[in-house]
Amino acid sequence: MSDMPRPRVLLLEDDAGVRRFMELALEDVAVELLVCSRLSEALQVLAGSSVALVLLDLYLPDGSGLDLLEWLQRREALAACRTVVFSGGIDTAVQKQLQALQVWRVLHKPVPLGQLQACVREVLAHQDSDELVAWALPAEHGTDPVAEFFGGNQGLYEAYRSACLAQFPKDLDAGDLAVRASDARVLRRVAHNLKSALSMLGWEHAAQLARSTEDHAEQGMIEPMRASWQRLRQQVRACIVERLPG
Repeated sequence: MSDMPRPRVLLLEDDAGVRRFMELALEDVAVELLVCSRLSEALQVLAGSSVALVLLDLYLPDGSGLDLLEWLQRREALAACRTVVFSGGIDTAVQKQLQALQVWRVLHKPVPLGQLQACVREVLAHQDSDELVAWALPAEHGTDPVAEFFGGNQGLYEAYRSACLAQFPKDLDAGDLAVRASDARVLRRVAHNLKSALSMLGWEHAAQLARSTEDHAEQGMIEPMRASWQRLRQQVRACIVERLPG
C-alpha cells in the first residue's frame, strides 16, 4: 500500500540561511516542502499547484509578501490554503492588513525551532477550521541560541551556521551595491535578513548593527545608513573569518 500523500507547504523566503533553517526544521514534520526565493517564482508554483499552507516573509527582492496574500484572496482554487507570515518587524498598520487578508498566524523572526514546528502542525491540523488568527508574540531572547531557537539541537545549529557563513559574503556584496547606488529599499532588505540570521546565531552585537542599518534605511537617512552599513559589514566579515576553518 502506498503512503498517504503529505500536505504540500510552500516556503517563500529570499534569505538562503533562513530557507535552510526552515528546511532542516521541517524535516521532522510530515509535509512536502516547496521552496521559493522570489515572489514571481512562488506565483508560478501556486498557479499550477494546490498547497495546504504558505509560509512567507513580507520583504522580498521582487515585491512584497502582501502582493502574494492579495493574489491568494482572488484565487478560488486556493481558498482553503492557510497562510503564515514571519517577519522581523510588523507595525499596527501592517497587522491590520494581514488580518484583512485572513492570515492565519504571524511569527516574529527569529522563530525558535519548536515554535515553528508547532505552528505548522497546528495549521495543518486546523485546515477545515474557521478559527481566528492567533498572533504570536516575539520570543524573549535568552543567552543560549541553541536552546532558544534550535530546541537544544546542536547539530541543527551547526548546519544553520554553515549555511549562514556561506550566504553572508553574498549579503555583503548585495549591501555594498545598494550603498553605492544609495538604494535604501534594497539595503533595508539585506539588513533585515542579516538581523534575523545574526540573532539566531546569538551574535547580538552584529545583530544590533543590522537593526540600526535597517532603521536608517527605512527612514531614508542615507549618510547614517552608509556609516551603519560599514560598521555592520566589518563585524560580519570578522565573524566569517573567525568561524571559518583555518
